[in-house]
Amino acid sequence: MLACLRLLPLAVLLGCAGTLVPAPEARRVPGLRDAAVAEDAGVEIIAVANAWRGFPPDLEGAVTPLLVTLTNRGGRALELRYEHFSLVSPGGVYYSALPPFQIHDTVYAPVDTVYPAGFGLAPYLSPWYPGWSVWGGPFPYRGGYYDSYGTAFQRVALPSGDMVEKALPEGVLSPGGRITGYLYFEHVEDARRIDFVAHLVDGGTGEEFGAVEVPFVVD
Repeated sequence: MLACLRLLPLAVLLGCAGTLVPAPEARRVPGLRDAAVAEDAGVEIIAVANAWRGFPPDLEGAVTPLLVTLTNRGGRALELRYEHFSLVSPGGVYYSALPPFQIHDTVYAPVDTVYPAGFGLAPYLSPWYPGWSVWGGPFPYRGGYYDSYGTAFQRVALPSGDMVEKALPEGVLSPGGRITGYLYFEHVEDARRIDFVAHLVDGGTGEEFGAVEVPFVVD
């Protein structure tokens, strides 16, 4: 039986971050939703928004994850450090890429339960019970009661194992190399447009030799 807990506001539990989508002028990637690509000096980067598939499911409530694939077709080794990546607003506000091991936050996730047979879930609870069958008839929300109580959630301390495992690691990408992983940025707030910026730094000399920019808008 699910325990009843004092319920935090739904916006807190499910996150209130805006959704990133490629800007109209971005170069899209055919067949890959919410993805855009750009390149400079032989380095191609595909950046994919809304791609997080892992635990906790509501990671966007704490950070802004972006899935990136870097392909080095140039002649220089590419140094990958989190400090070389950022999200930048038109007003010059920088949102830094956070080292996964140094992310200290808490989000909420539904408690694991067994899917019941022959049961239709109240429609307004569907975000909290992914995979459950939803009742197709009328089942109105009664705010007078549910504003005070709700279903069980567990506090999840970050970083989770999935966050660390799926992160883009720091290191050096040799010519001809390719790597994919998530970057976790500071929570984007109060911005209608944001540019993903990757500074290209030589892995041998430390010299910056270019930059890749991918424009997004906050929906």
